[in-house]
Amino acid sequence: MSYEQEEEDHYGPGYEVGSYTKDYNDGPYDGESDLNVNSNPEGKPRILLMGLRRSGKSSIQKVVFHKMSPNETLFLESTNKIVKDEISNSSFVQFQIWDFPGQVDFFDSNFDCEMIFGGCGSYKKNLLQMFITDSNEALDLKFVREPSDVENDETTFKPEMSHQIFGENESIFGYQNLKISLFYTAGKLNTYLGMTYKAEVDPKQFDGAIADNVMGAISAKLPPGYITNLDDFVATLNKEQTFKPFGELLSTYSINKGSATERHFQLYSCTIEESGFRSYHERLQTFLLWYVDAASFIDVDDDRWRFYLIFEKYPCDGGHRYAICGYATVYLYFAYPNKTRPRISQFLVLPPFQRLGLGAELLNVIYRSFLKDSNILDITVEDPSEEFTRLRDFVDAQNCKKLPFFTKEKLHQGFNAEMVHEAQRDLKINKKQARRVYEILRFQATNLTDLEEYRAYRLDVKRRLNIPYQKEASDYKKLQKALNPEELRSTLSTSTKEQRIENLDKQYQTLENEYRHTLERLAATQ
Repeated sequence: MSYEQEEEDHYGPGYEVGSYTKDYNDGPYDGESDLNVNSNPEGKPRILLMGLRRSGKSSIQKVVFHKMSPNETLFLESTNKIVKDEISNSSFVQFQIWDFPGQVDFFDSNFDCEMIFGGCGSYKKNLLQMFITDSNEALDLKFVREPSDVENDETTFKPEMSHQIFGENESIFGYQNLKISLFYTAGKLNTYLGMTYKAEVDPKQFDGAIADNVMGAISAKLPPGYITNLDDFVATLNKEQTFKPFGELLSTYSINKGSATERHFQLYSCTIEESGFRSYHERLQTFLLWYVDAASFIDVDDDRWRFYLIFEKYPCDGGHRYAICGYATVYLYFAYPNKTRPRISQFLVLPPFQRLGLGAELLNVIYRSFLKDSNILDITVEDPSEEFTRLRDFVDAQNCKKLPFFTKEKLHQGFNAEMVHEAQRDLKINKKQARRVYEILRFQATNLTDLEEYRAYRLDVKRRLNIPYQKEASDYKKLQKALNPEELRSTLSTSTKEQRIENLDKQYQTLENEYRHTLERLAATQ
Protein backbone atom coordinates (compact mmCIF):
# COMPACT_ATOMS: atom_id res chain seq x y z
CA MET A 1 0.00 0.00 0.00
CA SER A 2 1.35 3.45 -0.87
CA TYR A 3 2.09 6.01 1.83
CA GLU A 4 -0.75 8.20 0.53
CA GLN A 5 -3.22 5.31 0.80
CA GLU A 6 -1.85 4.47 4.24
CA GLU A 7 -2.45 8.02 5.38
CA GLU A 8 -5.90 8.44 3.81
CA ASP A 9 -7.29 5.17 5.10
CA HIS A 10 -6.28 5.55 8.72
CA TYR A 11 -6.22 9.19 9.82
CA GLY A 12 -9.21 9.75 12.02
CA PRO A 13 -10.96 13.05 12.63
CA GLY A 14 -8.86 13.88 15.68
CA TYR A 15 -6.32 12.65 18.19
CA GLU A 16 -5.89 14.73 21.30
CA VAL A 17 -2.31 15.21 22.34
CA GLY A 18 -0.34 18.38 23.01
CA SER A 19 2.47 19.61 20.85
CA TYR A 20 5.96 19.91 22.25
CA THR A 21 9.00 22.06 21.94
CA LYS A 22 11.12 22.72 20.04
CA ASP A 23 35.13 39.87 5.87
CA TYR A 24 36.10 41.75 4.11
CA ASN A 25 34.80 41.30 0.59
CA ASP A 26 35.91 43.73 -2.05
CA GLY A 27 33.08 43.01 -4.45
CA PRO A 28 33.33 43.87 -8.16
CA TYR A 29 35.91 46.45 -9.11
CA ASP A 30 34.26 49.59 -10.41
CA GLY A 31 37.15 50.53 -12.71
CA GLU A 32 37.81 53.86 -11.06
CA SER A 33 39.06 53.57 -7.49
CA ASP A 34 42.69 54.41 -6.74
CA LEU A 35 43.84 54.35 -10.36
CA ASN A 36 45.05 57.91 -10.84
CA VAL A 37 48.54 56.76 -11.86
CA ASN A 38 49.72 60.26 -12.77
CA SER A 39 49.04 61.61 -9.32
CA ASN A 40 52.23 61.75 -7.26
CA PRO A 41 52.32 65.19 -5.67
CA GLU A 42 55.07 64.38 -3.19
CA GLY A 43 57.39 62.77 -5.74
CA LYS A 44 57.55 59.50 -3.77
CA PRO A 45 58.77 56.35 -5.50
CA ARG A 46 55.71 54.44 -6.62
CA ILE A 47 55.07 50.71 -6.69
CA LEU A 48 52.81 49.64 -9.51
CA LEU A 49 51.57 46.05 -9.01
CA MET A 50 51.03 44.62 -12.46
CA GLY A 51 48.46 41.91 -13.03
CA LEU A 52 48.16 40.59 -9.49
CA ARG A 53 44.74 39.01 -9.69
CA ARG A 54 43.28 36.81 -6.94
CA SER A 55 41.98 33.40 -7.97
CA GLY A 56 40.11 31.87 -5.05
CA LYS A 57 42.59 31.67 -2.20
CA SER A 58 45.61 31.07 -4.41
CA SER A 59 46.82 34.43 -5.69
CA ILE A 60 50.50 34.22 -4.95
CA GLN A 61 53.08 35.29 -7.44
CA LYS A 62 56.81 35.80 -7.30
CA VAL A 63 57.56 39.49 -7.18
CA VAL A 64 60.69 40.81 -8.93
CA PHE A 65 61.81 44.26 -7.80
CA HIS A 66 63.60 46.63 -10.19
CA LYS A 67 65.72 49.53 -8.93
CA MET A 68 64.48 53.01 -9.60
CA SER A 69 65.23 56.63 -9.12
CA PRO A 70 63.04 58.63 -6.72
CA ASN A 71 60.71 59.82 -9.48
CA GLU A 72 60.39 56.55 -11.36
CA THR A 73 57.67 53.97 -11.15
CA LEU A 74 58.76 50.53 -9.97
CA PHE A 75 57.27 47.74 -12.07
CA LEU A 76 56.88 44.30 -10.54
CA GLU A 77 56.89 41.20 -12.71
CA SER A 78 54.78 38.36 -11.35
CA THR A 79 55.37 34.62 -11.58
CA ASN A 80 54.11 31.79 -9.39
CA LYS A 81 56.56 31.61 -6.51
CA ILE A 82 56.83 33.49 -3.22
CA VAL A 83 60.07 35.39 -2.68
CA LYS A 84 61.47 38.24 -0.68
CA ASP A 85 63.75 40.66 -2.50
CA GLU A 86 65.52 43.57 -0.91
CA ILE A 87 66.11 46.83 -2.68
CA SER A 88 69.35 48.67 -1.96
CA ASN A 89 67.62 52.03 -2.35
CA SER A 90 67.83 53.58 1.10
CA SER A 91 64.23 54.75 1.00
CA PHE A 92 62.85 51.26 0.31
CA VAL A 93 61.70 48.66 2.81
CA GLN A 94 61.32 44.92 2.42
CA PHE A 95 58.03 43.88 0.83
CA GLN A 96 56.21 40.60 0.29
CA ILE A 97 53.06 39.33 -1.49
CA TRP A 98 51.41 36.37 0.28
CA ASP A 99 48.47 34.05 0.55
CA PHE A 100 46.22 34.16 3.64
CA PRO A 101 46.99 33.30 6.31
CA GLY A 102 50.57 34.56 6.17
CA GLN A 103 52.82 37.45 7.02
CA VAL A 104 53.76 40.71 5.37
CA ASP A 105 56.30 43.47 5.86
CA PHE A 106 54.52 46.73 5.20
CA PHE A 107 55.45 49.69 3.01
CA ASP A 108 56.88 52.58 4.93
CA SER A 109 55.63 56.12 4.47
CA ASN A 110 58.17 56.82 1.68
CA PHE A 111 56.09 54.88 -0.83
CA ASP A 112 53.00 55.70 -2.80
CA CYS A 113 51.19 52.43 -3.61
CA GLU A 114 49.01 51.97 -6.67
CA MET A 115 47.60 48.74 -7.99
CA ILE A 116 46.22 47.72 -11.37
CA PHE A 117 43.05 45.53 -11.11
CA GLY A 118 41.67 46.89 -7.87
CA GLY A 119 43.74 49.78 -6.62
CA CYS A 120 45.55 50.27 -3.36
CA GLY A 121 42.26 50.43 -1.41
CA SER A 122 41.44 46.89 -2.50
CA TYR A 123 44.95 45.74 -1.70
CA LYS A 124 44.79 47.24 1.77
CA LYS A 125 41.57 45.40 2.43
CA ASN A 126 43.34 42.18 1.56
CA LEU A 127 46.09 43.13 3.99
CA LEU A 128 43.49 43.69 6.69
CA GLN A 129 42.31 40.11 6.40
CA MET A 130 45.56 39.18 8.10
CA PHE A 131 44.08 40.80 11.21
CA ILE A 132 40.80 38.85 11.33
CA THR A 133 40.70 35.97 13.83
CA ASP A 134 38.09 33.28 14.51
CA SER A 135 37.08 34.10 18.08
CA ASN A 136 36.27 30.46 18.88
CA GLU A 137 39.79 29.44 17.89
CA ALA A 138 41.42 32.37 19.69
CA LEU A 139 39.87 31.64 23.09
CA ASP A 140 41.44 29.09 25.44
CA LEU A 141 39.38 28.01 28.46
CA LYS A 142 40.95 26.05 31.28
CA PHE A 143 40.30 24.66 34.75
CA VAL A 144 43.50 24.84 36.78
CA ARG A 145 44.10 22.40 39.62
CA GLU A 146 47.87 22.80 39.91
CA PRO A 147 50.44 25.27 38.44
CA SER A 148 51.53 22.87 35.69
CA ASP A 149 48.00 22.97 34.22
CA VAL A 150 48.60 26.52 33.01
CA GLU A 151 51.07 25.38 30.35
CA ASN A 152 49.48 21.99 29.70
CA ASP A 153 47.60 22.04 26.40
CA GLU A 154 45.68 18.92 27.41
CA THR A 155 43.77 20.92 30.03
CA THR A 156 42.60 23.49 27.46
CA PHE A 157 39.09 23.38 26.01
CA LYS A 158 37.32 25.58 23.48
CA PRO A 159 33.97 27.39 23.41
CA GLU A 160 31.15 26.05 21.27
CA MET A 161 30.09 29.59 20.38
CA SER A 162 31.24 33.16 20.93
CA HIS A 163 28.68 35.29 19.05
CA GLN A 164 27.18 36.46 22.33
CA ILE A 165 30.45 38.30 23.01
CA PHE A 166 32.00 38.97 19.58
CA GLY A 167 28.99 39.20 17.25
CA GLU A 168 27.30 36.93 14.75
CA ASN A 169 30.44 36.45 12.61
CA GLU A 170 32.32 35.18 15.67
CA SER A 171 35.44 37.05 14.64
CA ILE A 172 37.88 39.51 16.17
CA PHE A 173 39.58 42.25 14.18
CA GLY A 174 42.92 43.89 14.72
CA TYR A 175 45.43 41.22 15.77
CA GLN A 176 47.78 38.64 14.34
CA ASN A 177 48.31 35.31 16.17
CA LEU A 178 45.79 36.31 18.84
CA LYS A 179 45.40 34.09 21.90
CA ILE A 180 42.90 34.82 24.68
CA SER A 181 43.22 33.04 28.02
CA LEU A 182 40.23 32.65 30.32
CA PHE A 183 41.34 30.40 33.18
CA TYR A 184 39.52 29.34 36.35
CA THR A 185 40.77 27.59 39.43
CA ALA A 186 38.94 24.27 39.48
CA GLY A 187 37.09 24.69 42.76
CA LYS A 188 36.74 28.32 43.82
CA LEU A 189 36.57 29.59 40.22
CA ASN A 190 39.07 32.40 40.77
CA THR A 191 39.36 33.87 37.28
CA TYR A 192 42.26 34.98 35.07
CA LEU A 193 41.78 36.93 31.83
CA GLY A 194 44.69 37.70 29.51
CA MET A 195 45.61 37.97 25.85
CA THR A 196 48.72 37.84 23.66
CA TYR A 197 49.32 38.62 19.98
CA LYS A 198 52.15 39.06 17.50
CA ALA A 199 51.03 42.31 15.91
CA GLU A 200 48.21 44.86 16.18
CA VAL A 201 46.76 46.77 13.25
CA ASP A 202 48.16 50.29 12.84
CA PRO A 203 45.35 52.84 12.25
CA LYS A 204 47.81 55.17 10.46
CA GLN A 205 48.41 52.59 7.75
CA PHE A 206 44.79 51.52 7.32
CA ASP A 207 42.63 54.63 7.25
CA GLY A 208 41.93 54.71 10.99
CA ALA A 209 41.00 51.04 11.37
CA ILE A 210 41.39 50.12 15.05
CA ALA A 211 41.56 46.77 16.81
CA ASP A 212 38.57 45.37 18.71
CA ASN A 213 38.57 45.82 22.47
CA VAL A 214 38.83 42.14 23.33
CA MET A 215 39.51 42.53 27.03
CA GLY A 216 36.65 44.99 27.39
CA ALA A 217 34.17 42.73 25.60
CA ILE A 218 34.89 39.75 27.86
CA SER A 219 35.43 41.61 31.13
CA ALA A 220 32.01 43.26 30.77
CA LYS A 221 30.50 39.79 31.35
CA LEU A 222 32.78 38.83 34.25
CA PRO A 223 31.99 39.73 37.86
CA PRO A 224 34.47 42.06 39.60
CA GLY A 225 37.61 40.50 41.02
CA TYR A 226 39.02 38.71 37.98
CA ILE A 227 42.82 38.67 37.74
CA THR A 228 44.96 39.93 34.84
CA ASN A 229 48.37 38.90 36.19
CA LEU A 230 49.08 35.21 35.62
CA ASP A 231 51.46 34.87 38.57
CA ASP A 232 48.85 36.34 40.90
CA PHE A 233 46.30 33.88 39.52
CA VAL A 234 48.57 30.86 40.10
CA ALA A 235 49.15 32.06 43.66
CA THR A 236 45.42 31.69 44.40
CA LEU A 237 45.73 27.90 43.97
CA ASN A 238 46.95 27.79 47.57
CA LYS A 239 43.38 28.60 48.65
CA GLU A 240 41.80 25.69 46.76
CA GLN A 241 42.30 23.32 49.68
CA THR A 242 39.80 25.31 51.76
CA PHE A 243 37.00 25.09 49.18
CA LYS A 244 33.97 22.94 49.98
CA PRO A 245 30.84 22.42 47.82
CA PHE A 246 27.72 24.44 48.57
CA GLY A 247 24.41 23.11 49.80
CA GLU A 248 23.07 19.64 50.55
CA LEU A 249 24.70 16.47 49.23
CA LEU A 250 22.02 14.58 47.26
CA SER A 251 23.94 11.85 45.48
CA THR A 252 27.34 10.35 44.74
CA TYR A 253 28.42 8.89 41.41
CA SER A 254 31.54 6.97 40.39
CA ILE A 255 33.03 5.73 37.12
CA ASN A 256 35.70 3.13 36.37
CA LYS A 257 35.14 1.54 39.75
CA GLY A 258 37.98 -0.61 41.05
CA SER A 259 40.48 0.61 38.46
CA ALA A 260 43.40 3.01 38.58
CA THR A 261 41.26 5.57 36.72
CA GLU A 262 38.37 5.47 39.20
CA ARG A 263 36.76 8.89 39.65
CA HIS A 264 34.22 10.14 42.18
CA PHE A 265 31.56 12.83 41.79
CA GLN A 266 29.11 14.45 44.18
CA LEU A 267 25.84 16.22 43.37
CA TYR A 268 24.43 19.00 45.57
CA SER A 269 21.42 21.28 45.71
CA CYS A 270 21.27 24.72 47.25
CA THR A 271 19.51 28.08 47.19
CA ILE A 272 20.94 31.54 46.70
CA GLU A 273 20.80 32.10 50.47
CA GLU A 274 23.65 29.59 50.95
CA SER A 275 26.61 31.50 52.40
CA GLY A 276 29.07 32.49 49.65
CA PHE A 277 27.03 30.97 46.83
CA ARG A 278 25.81 34.23 45.30
CA SER A 279 29.31 35.35 44.27
CA TYR A 280 30.22 31.80 43.25
CA HIS A 281 27.20 31.58 40.97
CA GLU A 282 28.18 34.88 39.33
CA ARG A 283 31.44 33.29 38.24
CA LEU A 284 29.87 29.95 37.32
CA GLN A 285 27.15 31.35 35.06
CA THR A 286 29.69 33.01 32.73
CA PHE A 287 30.18 29.60 31.09
CA LEU A 288 26.66 29.86 29.66
CA LEU A 289 27.89 32.52 27.22
CA TRP A 290 30.17 30.01 25.49
CA TYR A 291 27.89 26.94 25.55
CA VAL A 292 24.20 27.94 25.66
CA ASP A 293 22.70 29.85 22.75
CA ALA A 294 20.61 32.91 23.69
CA ALA A 295 21.85 32.55 27.26
CA SER A 296 20.82 35.09 29.86
CA PHE A 297 21.78 35.55 33.49
CA ILE A 298 18.93 34.84 35.90
CA ASP A 299 17.50 37.03 38.64
CA VAL A 300 18.89 35.16 41.64
CA ASP A 301 17.00 37.41 44.07
CA ASP A 302 13.84 35.47 43.22
CA ASP A 303 13.63 32.85 45.96
CA ARG A 304 11.87 30.32 43.70
CA TRP A 305 15.16 29.36 42.01
CA ARG A 306 16.84 26.07 42.92
CA PHE A 307 20.43 25.23 42.00
CA TYR A 308 22.01 21.81 41.38
CA LEU A 309 25.78 21.39 41.14
CA ILE A 310 28.19 18.57 40.21
CA PHE A 311 31.68 18.40 41.71
CA GLU A 312 34.48 15.93 41.21
CA LYS A 313 36.14 14.92 44.46
CA TYR A 314 39.77 14.21 43.56
CA PRO A 315 42.87 13.33 45.63
CA CYS A 316 45.49 16.00 46.21
CA ASP A 317 48.43 16.27 48.63
CA GLY A 318 47.19 13.44 50.82
CA GLY A 319 43.67 14.85 51.04
CA HIS A 320 40.84 15.76 48.69
CA ARG A 321 39.83 18.79 46.68
CA TYR A 322 36.79 19.61 44.57
CA ALA A 323 36.39 20.66 40.93
CA ILE A 324 33.17 22.04 39.46
CA CYS A 325 31.83 19.86 36.61
CA GLY A 326 28.46 21.38 35.75
CA TYR A 327 25.21 22.73 37.10
CA ALA A 328 21.50 23.25 36.49
CA THR A 329 18.93 25.82 37.55
CA VAL A 330 15.25 25.07 38.18
CA TYR A 331 12.44 27.58 38.68
CA LEU A 332 9.35 26.67 40.73
CA TYR A 333 6.32 27.86 38.74
CA PHE A 334 2.76 27.93 40.06
CA ALA A 335 0.40 25.34 38.56
CA TYR A 336 -3.34 25.91 38.89
CA PRO A 337 -5.07 25.44 41.22
CA ASN A 338 -2.67 24.68 44.07
CA LYS A 339 0.36 22.83 42.68
CA THR A 340 3.96 23.65 41.72
CA ARG A 341 5.49 22.90 38.33
CA PRO A 342 9.34 23.04 38.37
CA ARG A 343 10.90 24.10 35.07
CA ILE A 344 14.50 23.26 34.21
CA SER A 345 15.93 26.52 32.88
CA GLN A 346 19.70 26.03 32.50
CA PHE A 347 21.58 22.76 32.25
CA LEU A 348 25.29 22.50 31.54
CA VAL A 349 27.94 19.82 31.91
CA LEU A 350 31.28 21.46 31.15
CA PRO A 351 33.42 20.05 28.28
CA PRO A 352 36.17 18.39 30.37
CA PHE A 353 33.46 16.30 32.09
CA GLN A 354 31.19 15.38 29.20
CA ARG A 355 30.54 11.79 28.05
CA LEU A 356 30.98 10.49 31.59
CA GLY A 357 27.29 9.98 32.32
CA LEU A 358 27.09 13.11 34.46
CA GLY A 359 24.26 14.71 32.48
CA ALA A 360 21.96 11.73 33.01
CA GLU A 361 22.92 11.55 36.68
CA LEU A 362 22.24 15.28 37.17
CA LEU A 363 18.82 15.05 35.51
CA ASN A 364 17.88 12.03 37.63
CA VAL A 365 18.95 13.86 40.78
CA ILE A 366 16.68 16.77 39.85
CA TYR A 367 13.78 14.34 39.30
CA ARG A 368 14.38 12.52 42.57
CA SER A 369 14.51 15.75 44.54
CA PHE A 370 10.82 16.36 43.66
CA LEU A 371 9.37 12.84 43.52
CA LYS A 372 8.22 12.63 47.13
CA ASP A 373 6.63 16.07 47.13
CA SER A 374 2.90 15.68 46.52
CA ASN A 375 2.68 19.41 45.80
CA ILE A 376 4.73 18.94 42.61
CA LEU A 377 2.55 18.37 39.56
CA ASP A 378 5.22 17.57 36.95
CA ILE A 379 8.54 18.87 35.60
CA THR A 380 8.94 20.85 32.39
CA VAL A 381 11.92 22.22 30.44
CA GLU A 382 12.45 25.72 29.09
CA ASP A 383 13.38 25.77 25.39
CA PRO A 384 15.48 22.58 25.34
CA SER A 385 18.38 22.24 22.92
CA GLU A 386 18.71 19.19 20.68
CA GLU A 387 21.41 17.81 22.97
CA PHE A 388 19.24 18.18 26.06
CA THR A 389 16.24 16.67 24.27
CA ARG A 390 18.30 13.55 23.51
CA LEU A 391 19.47 13.36 27.13
CA ARG A 392 15.95 13.79 28.47
CA ASP A 393 14.56 11.15 26.10
CA PHE A 394 17.18 8.68 27.27
CA VAL A 395 16.61 9.29 30.99
CA ASP A 396 12.81 9.30 30.74
CA ALA A 397 12.68 6.19 28.55
CA GLN A 398 15.03 4.38 30.91
CA ASN A 399 12.81 5.25 33.87
CA CYS A 400 9.45 4.62 32.18
CA LYS A 401 10.51 1.12 31.10
CA LYS A 402 10.11 0.12 34.75
CA LEU A 403 6.47 1.25 34.97
CA PRO A 404 3.60 -1.28 34.63
CA PHE A 405 1.77 0.66 31.93
CA PHE A 406 4.85 0.85 29.69
CA THR A 407 5.30 -2.90 29.21
CA LYS A 408 5.51 -4.29 25.68
CA GLU A 409 1.92 -5.56 25.78
CA LYS A 410 0.56 -2.21 26.98
CA LEU A 411 2.59 -0.26 24.42
CA HIS A 412 1.03 -2.18 21.53
CA GLN A 413 -2.42 -1.20 22.79
CA GLY A 414 -1.67 2.47 22.14
CA PHE A 415 -1.11 5.63 24.16
CA ASN A 416 -3.70 6.16 26.90
CA ALA A 417 -4.62 8.18 29.96
CA GLU A 418 -3.25 5.55 32.34
CA MET A 419 0.25 6.07 30.88
CA VAL A 420 -0.06 9.82 31.38
CA HIS A 421 -1.22 9.44 34.96
CA GLU A 422 1.44 6.88 35.88
CA ALA A 423 4.34 8.84 34.36
CA GLN A 424 3.16 12.02 36.06
CA ARG A 425 2.51 10.42 39.47
CA ASP A 426 5.61 8.25 39.71
CA LEU A 427 8.21 10.20 37.71
CA LYS A 428 6.80 13.76 37.48
CA ILE A 429 6.90 13.48 33.67
CA ASN A 430 4.40 15.78 31.93
CA LYS A 431 1.87 14.62 29.33
CA LYS A 432 3.77 15.83 26.25
CA GLN A 433 6.96 14.07 27.27
CA ALA A 434 5.05 10.94 28.29
CA ARG A 435 3.67 10.68 24.75
CA ARG A 436 7.16 11.02 23.28
CA VAL A 437 8.54 8.35 25.61
CA TYR A 438 5.65 6.06 24.66
CA GLU A 439 6.59 6.42 20.97
CA ILE A 440 10.25 5.66 21.72
CA LEU A 441 9.47 2.55 23.75
CA ARG A 442 6.81 1.32 21.34
CA PHE A 443 9.34 1.66 18.52
CA GLN A 444 11.69 -0.52 20.59
CA ALA A 445 8.89 -3.06 21.09
CA THR A 446 7.98 -3.12 17.39
CA ASN A 447 9.21 -5.93 15.16
CA LEU A 448 10.38 -3.94 12.15
CA THR A 449 10.50 -7.06 9.98
CA ASP A 450 6.77 -7.53 10.53
CA LEU A 451 5.34 -5.19 7.90
CA GLU A 452 1.91 -4.89 9.50
CA GLU A 453 3.31 -4.25 12.97
CA TYR A 454 5.74 -1.64 11.66
CA ARG A 455 2.97 -0.02 9.59
CA ALA A 456 0.70 0.17 12.65
CA TYR A 457 3.45 1.99 14.54
CA ARG A 458 4.01 4.50 11.74
CA LEU A 459 0.30 5.26 11.51
CA ASP A 460 0.09 5.81 15.26
CA VAL A 461 2.86 8.41 15.14
CA LYS A 462 1.56 10.04 11.95
CA ARG A 463 -1.90 10.52 13.44
CA ARG A 464 -0.35 12.69 16.10
CA LEU A 465 1.77 14.55 13.58
CA ASN A 466 -1.35 15.18 11.48
CA ILE A 467 -3.16 17.12 14.23
CA PRO A 468 -1.84 20.58 13.16
CA TYR A 469 -3.03 19.90 9.59
CA GLN A 470 -6.48 18.97 10.87
CA LYS A 471 -6.60 22.23 12.81
CA GLU A 472 -5.51 24.09 9.69
CA ALA A 473 -8.35 22.50 7.72
CA SER A 474 -10.82 23.35 10.47
CA ASP A 475 -9.67 26.98 10.52
CA TYR A 476 -9.97 27.14 6.75
CA LYS A 477 -13.61 26.01 6.83
CA LYS A 478 -14.46 28.65 9.42
CA LEU A 479 -12.82 31.41 7.39
CA GLN A 480 -14.59 30.29 4.23
CA LYS A 481 -17.84 31.34 5.84
CA ALA A 482 -16.58 34.78 6.85
CA LEU A 483 -14.34 35.90 3.93
CA ASN A 484 -14.63 36.21 0.19
CA PRO A 485 -12.22 34.11 -1.94
CA GLU A 486 -9.65 36.91 -2.39
CA GLU A 487 -9.58 37.73 1.33
CA LEU A 488 -9.32 34.04 2.12
CA ARG A 489 -6.29 33.55 -0.12
CA SER A 490 -4.45 36.49 1.46
CA THR A 491 -5.32 35.45 5.01
CA LEU A 492 -4.60 31.74 5.16
CA SER A 493 -2.11 29.68 3.23
CA THR A 494 -3.24 26.05 3.23
CA SER A 495 -1.15 23.06 2.23
CA THR A 496 -2.10 20.86 -0.67
CA LYS A 497 -2.75 17.20 -0.03
CA GLU A 498 0.57 16.26 -1.66
CA GLN A 499 2.49 18.81 0.43
CA ARG A 500 0.86 17.56 3.62
CA ILE A 501 1.77 13.96 2.87
CA GLU A 502 5.35 14.91 2.01
CA ASN A 503 5.75 17.02 5.17
CA LEU A 504 4.32 14.28 7.38
CA ASP A 505 6.71 11.77 5.91
CA LYS A 506 9.70 14.04 6.55
CA GLN A 507 8.58 14.69 10.13
CA TYR A 508 8.15 10.99 10.77
CA GLN A 509 11.57 10.09 9.36
CA THR A 510 13.20 12.75 11.54
CA LEU A 511 11.51 11.37 14.64
CA GLU A 512 12.40 7.78 13.81
CA ASN A 513 16.07 8.74 13.48
CA GLU A 514 15.94 10.50 16.86
CA TYR A 515 14.26 7.51 18.47
CA ARG A 516 16.86 5.12 17.03
CA HIS A 517 19.61 7.22 18.62
CA THR A 518 17.90 7.01 22.01
CA LEU A 519 17.39 3.26 21.74
CA GLU A 520 21.03 2.73 20.82
CA ARG A 521 22.06 4.48 24.01
CA LEU A 522 19.55 2.47 26.03
CA ALA A 523 20.94 -0.76 24.59
CA ALA A 524 24.49 0.29 25.47
CA THR A 525 23.56 0.72 29.15
CA GLN A 526 21.84 -2.64 29.58
